[in-house]
Order: sequence, then structure tokens, then C-alpha cells
Amino acid sequence: MHFSLAEIDLKFINRYRDTEAKESAYLSGGILDLKKLVSHVLPWERAMDALHLYSDTKNGSIKVLVVDAEEPTVGA
Repeated sequence: MHFSLAEIDLKFINRYRDTEAKESAYLSGGILDLKKLVSHVLPWERAMDALHLYSDTKNGSIKVLVVDAEEPTVGA
């Protein structure tokens, strides 16, 4: 299923108040490399596998990213 065409918007956010300025400085200054936090990247078709990876603390997963491989097209 294509997220954009099906108008599906999934968001999972855990954040604290008043931290955006400090975080932006860390990211733009190269202090934090967030790519290292993504331990697994799975296609949408394997979303259930992603949930199992995330919930199992013994496999070393940090951030499990589920991606939609299709690019959105306008007017389709």
C-alpha cells in the first residue's frame, strides 16, 4: 500500500519540551550522527517484522525504520 496515495500518515514521536534549539545546534554542528541510530530499515510489506524487531530487546535494535518504497506521483 502506498502511504501518500492512500493518504496514510504514520508518526511516532517521543520528545521533550524546549529542546529544539539545542538539538538543531548538535545536528548542524555534526555533534550527533543520527544515521548510526537506525539499526534496521524495512519495507512497508515487512512492517510486522519491524514491530517484532523493535519489541525484542535482545536483538540489538535501536531504531527500526519502515519505509514506503514507492515515490508519490501527482495526479495519479
